[in-house]
Amino acid sequence: MASSMDIMHNLTEMLGQQNRSARQIAIKGLVSTKMVEGTPVRDHMLKMMGYLNELEVLGAMLDCDSQVDMVLASLPPSFNDFVINYHMNKLSMTLTELLNHLQSTEDLQKKNKTSSFLVEANVVSTPKPKGKGKRKAKGQGSKKNIFKIKNKKTFKEKSNKTNDAYFHYGKVD
Repeated sequence: MASSMDIMHNLTEMLGQQNRSARQIAIKGLVSTKMVEGTPVRDHMLKMMGYLNELEVLGAMLDCDSQVDMVLASLPPSFNDFVINYHMNKLSMTLTELLNHLQSTEDLQKKNKTSSFLVEANVVSTPKPKGKGKRKAKGQGSKKNIFKIKNKKTFKEKSNKTNDAYFHYGKVD
């Protein structure tokens, strides 16, 4: 090579092809990355931020809003409310601010899941109080509470009768 200018031109031609293929790989990784439901949002955000930083180093220019939109598009359905709120309120934030907001949303989702599970567990496991029922109005005391048992296996130990056995106040007649 005759001059340093020729050397630089030659190097940019040689490395430009490698740069282009590396940029294509990074873009493909960024576009195809989807967060799996149940995985930490922090890990997903760091992966996406890594792809975006790699693209910046390789010369691809994406504005901040486009970067945030790509991240929001990669989130699972459990973050749909967050994404809708983001777009409806026309929010604008950096990737680190987005990371903090998504982590807060994830923490709230976990708390809500835990509290709803505890409420369901309490409802299911709470026994009904015995002997506390509605009082009968006057004139209804003469009616008898007789229930026909259709499944004799349920009351097998109480009765050896056929399917037409009658149950009256806890006793088999």
